[in-house]
Amino acid sequence: MANHHLRPATIREWEAAIDAADLLVGPSFGFQSVTGDWEAAVHVATGDNLTDDVRQELIEELRKAVSETVNRVLRTRTARVTYSTAQPQENR
Repeated sequence: MANHHLRPATIREWEAAIDAADLLVGPSFGFQSVTGDWEAAVHVATGDNLTDDVRQELIEELRKAVSETVNRVLRTRTARVTYSTAQPQENR
């Protein structure tokens, strides 16, 4: 499958998509090759109606599944998992 339709997304596009879907931004998982090049990243967002326990379980299961798949296919290692704890400031 050709990847000619893939392009970098802007932060504004990501924010607009999350806002439009009424989702909460969660962690991102980044994957590096053995040479240190970034090979893939996945950003997770979840519905606001999930309980904290269910959200944490879902995020952990997604992290495991994505990590196993990316590491197997690209022969990478999980380089970082980041959680944003700062709340965005509203434009006033």
